[in-house]
Amino acid sequence: MNERPVVHPVGVWRRYLVAGALYLVGSLAVWWHVWIAGPSSVMTCSCTDAGRTLWSVEWSAYALAHGHNLLYSTWLFHPGGVNLLTDTSVPAVGLALTPVTLLFGAVASVNVANTLIPVLTALSMFWLLQRWVRWAPAAFIGGLGYGFSAFVLVQLAFGWVNLAFVALLPLMVACLDELLIRQRVRPVRVGVALGLLVTVELFVSSEMVLIASVSGVIAILMLAGYAALRDAVDLRRRLPYALKGGGVAVGVGVVLLAYPLWLFVAGPGHLSGMLWSTDVPGDLGNAVGNFWSHLGVWGPLNARQLAQEAPVLGGYRGPPTPSSSYLGVGWIAVIVVGVLWWRRDRRLWLFGALGLVTAVISLRVGGDRWGPWALVYHLPLFRDVVQSRFSAIVDLCAAVMLAVIVDRTRSAVAERNLTEQTEQTEQTEPGTSALPPAPRPALRPALAALAALVVAAVAIVPMAVALAPNVPLTVQAVTVPYWFVNTAPHLPSRQVVLAYPFATADSQSSIPWQAIDKMHYSMPGGGGPTGTVARAGAEAAGFSVLRAASVPLLPPPEESEANLQAVRRALVAWEVTTVVVPDDRGLAVYQTGRGASYAVAFFTAVLGSAPSREPGAWVWFQPRRAPAPLPMSASAFAACSGLGATPSDLGVQVARCVLHGSVADATATGASTDR
Repeated sequence: MNERPVVHPVGVWRRYLVAGALYLVGSLAVWWHVWIAGPSSVMTCSCTDAGRTLWSVEWSAYALAHGHNLLYSTWLFHPGGVNLLTDTSVPAVGLALTPVTLLFGAVASVNVANTLIPVLTALSMFWLLQRWVRWAPAAFIGGLGYGFSAFVLVQLAFGWVNLAFVALLPLMVACLDELLIRQRVRPVRVGVALGLLVTVELFVSSEMVLIASVSGVIAILMLAGYAALRDAVDLRRRLPYALKGGGVAVGVGVVLLAYPLWLFVAGPGHLSGMLWSTDVPGDLGNAVGNFWSHLGVWGPLNARQLAQEAPVLGGYRGPPTPSSSYLGVGWIAVIVVGVLWWRRDRRLWLFGALGLVTAVISLRVGGDRWGPWALVYHLPLFRDVVQSRFSAIVDLCAAVMLAVIVDRTRSAVAERNLTEQTEQTEQTEPGTSALPPAPRPALRPALAALAALVVAAVAIVPMAVALAPNVPLTVQAVTVPYWFVNTAPHLPSRQVVLAYPFATADSQSSIPWQAIDKMHYSMPGGGGPTGTVARAGAEAAGFSVLRAASVPLLPPPEESEANLQAVRRALVAWEVTTVVVPDDRGLAVYQTGRGASYAVAFFTAVLGSAPSREPGAWVWFQPRRAPAPLPMSASAFAACSGLGATPSDLGVQVARCVLHGSVADATATGASTDR
C-alpha cells in the first residue's frame, strides 16, 4: 500500500484544523435551522426515536449525578424497569455530553451531538485515509463523502443517533490495518486500542458492533485467503503479531464488557427472543435500487409512508428522504471505472470486494427472497440485525475507494504531463514531428488537481442533489404541556405518573416530557422494543387497551367492563399514583393522541370518577382508591367524548356525561351553566 509523505507536526495539526473547520461549516449548514432558532428549543422532532434519544441523554446525566445505574432504569416501565442495552440508548454519547445536559438541558445536548456527528465521522475517515493517499484533498473528499453520507444524515433526521454515530468504524479499520498489514506499532498497544473502541461502540450501538464484527471477519478471511495464495511464508511471519494483538483486543473486551453483556443477556429488564417482537427477521433489508434510487425504502416501509404518518405519530417532517443506503449512480460509476483502470491496486480490490459482499448481505431476505443473510438471520442476535444497516460498511468502503481513485487520478495526470514535457524536450532533432505544447510547469499541479476534483464531483454531486431538499434539515419546536413544566417539578418524591398519550412503541410523545422535566417522576410505559404488547407481561390486556386509546391510527377500544377492569388492574400493578391528561392547546397533533376530550371521557370511565382540574391538565390521584369503572356503549361514549375539548366547562360536561351515562344530562348541565 502507498505510504503517505512525512509531514511536520505543525502541518499535520493545521491540516486537521482546516479539515475540521470545513466539515463543521458543512454540518452547521445541515443544522442551520437548529442554531438560528436556538438549540434548546427545537429538534427534528421531540417524539418517536428522537424523543427516546433525548430521554437517554438526560438519563445519562441524571444517573451520573444521582448515582443510578447508567444501563438500567425504573423511571420508564415502572416498576419492572427498562434494560437500556436492549433499547436504542446511547450512554456513551450521553456521558460525553453530560456537562452540556446539566448546563443547557437534554435538547441542547442532542442538537450538539447531531451537529458534531458528521464532523467527527468525516474527520475520523480523513485521518484513516491519510494512511493510504498522498494528496490531502483526496482524503478530505473521502471524509466528506462518509461523514455527510445519506446513511449518516438520514439516520440523524429520524433521530437514530445510535446508528448515525459511525466515527469509530474508521478507527477500527486502522487497528486492523496495523495488526494485519503494517505491523509497526507494538501489538499490545494496537490490541488495547481495538478493544477500547469496540467497548465504546457497544455503548453507542450493540447492533453496529455485530455488523462491524461480521464485516471485520469477512475482511480478515479475504486478506488471509489472498496472502495464503500469494505468499504463504509471509502469512506465517505476520500471524504471531496479528494473533497477539487480536488476543489482547479480545481480552480487553471481555474484561470491560463482562457486566454489560451479562446485563444484556440475563440482567434485569433483559428481553428474550427477538428484541422487536413485532419484526420479521430479514424483512428490513435493502432493495437493490436503494443504492441509486432517490426515495428511501426500508423493507415494507418507504419515506413517503413515514412522512404521511409523521403528523399523527410524530417523526421527521421534511421532504421524503433518499434511502440511508443511497450512493448514487455517479459514485458507483466512479468506483467501477476506477477499479477497471487501476486494476492492480489491491486496496481497490479489497475494499471493493468487502463493499460488494456487505451490500449483498444488506439485501432483504425471507419469503421468496434469498441472500447470504438468510443463512444466519434466524439465529439469536443475528435475527435482531436490520441488515440494511450494513450500508455503514458499504459507505466506508465506497469512501476509501473514492479517495484512492481521486488520489490516483491526480497522480496519473501529473505524471503524464511531466512525461509529455520530457518527451517534447528530447525531440529536438530536425525532422521530428511537433508535439502539442505541454502545460507550463506551474500549471501541471493545477490541471492534475482539476482532473481529480472532476472525478470527485461525478461521485459526490448526485449524493448532494438527493440530499439537497433536506438541507437544512426541517425542525420543529419542542413543546411540553403546561402541567409538566409548572406542576410536575413540584410533585412529591416517588410519584408514578401515567401521562396521556400513554407511552408505547407507537406513542412516544410523553417520554421527552419526563426527560425535559428532569426525571421528577417515573412512568409506567415507555417506547422501544420493551414498549410492545408482547412485552407487557401479566398486564398485556390493560397495556393493549391503553395503546389503542392513545394511537389514533388504531381502532378505538371498547369501553367494556373487561377492558376497563384490565386498565384498572394495570394501573394498580404499575403503582400509578397520578393520571394526567394535558390540555390540547399548543401541542402538536402527535402529542394529543385521540384528543383531551376523548382522554377525559376514557379515564373517567376507567376510574369511575371525575378528574381534578389543575392548570393545563385534568388529573386523577390515587387510582388504587378510585370507584368502580363505568362501562358504556360505544354510541354513548362517543357522544360524551365528543362534547368538547379542553376548556374547563367543557371538560366538566364530558366527565359528567360519562358519570351519568347520558348525553341529555350533560346537555342540561351545560344549559344551566349557560344561564
